[in-house]
Amino acid sequence: MKTNLKTYTADLHLHTTLSPCADRQMVPELVFAHAKRVGVDVLAITDHNSTRNLPAFLRNCPPGLWVIPGMEVQTKEEIHLVCLFPELEAAMEWGRTVRALLAPVENSKTYFGLQIILDESGKPCGEEELMLLNSIALSLAETVGQVRGLGGVIYPAHIDRPAFSICSQIGFLPPDPVFNVLEISPRAPLAKMRQQYPDHNLIRASDAHYLTQIGGKPSLLKMAGLHWEEFLLALKQEEQRKVMAI
Repeated sequence: MKTNLKTYTADLHLHTTLSPCADRQMVPELVFAHAKRVGVDVLAITDHNSTRNLPAFLRNCPPGLWVIPGMEVQTKEEIHLVCLFPELEAAMEWGRTVRALLAPVENSKTYFGLQIILDESGKPCGEEELMLLNSIALSLAETVGQVRGLGGVIYPAHIDRPAFSICSQIGFLPPDPVFNVLEISPRAPLAKMRQQYPDHNLIRASDAHYLTQIGGKPSLLKMAGLHWEEFLLALKQEEQRKVMAI
């Protein structure tokens, strides 16, 4: 039987008010309104080293938009990785693990910015006191192992950037752990990246910190529906499912 596949527009790297470098307008109501306006079908919420705003986003998601719970984690080597999970609880468990692995350093609000926590209605209800722009006490391999152990997907973020990327920090893609997916930044030259990494699936994402950045440089997902099993097939480029950076 032939499977009907559709093409969905996805932005799989997005920050909220919890990330100190993000704008204070990055709240569910405004993020979702802008995403729908620019034709995004799939969003991933990936704050720095925290999942505390995921309930606000997943419990206020409008019909027709799939929100994937995630995080942008920073390893001991100062490598940024995108972590995505099939459901909220797995993501929140990872969030609790990461918070315990952060250095007990208080956030400098005047230097880094506020780290605003949203309640389940999407309204500000407090602040994260620990500095989130920091490394956790796990290596690259240890971080990958823990995320995959929770059923999550993890891959290097913005590999073309001169800081906080796997290439800038260690200079190469290691043979272990193995990644079949790599994220490139909005400014990355796509043709060059494809030549450089012919054996990897490339994802482009906005890494949005402001509303106007959402959906600016998305990827396309060719899938039979908006659910996790289809997403995994697309990341693996299996059964005619695909992820396509544009």
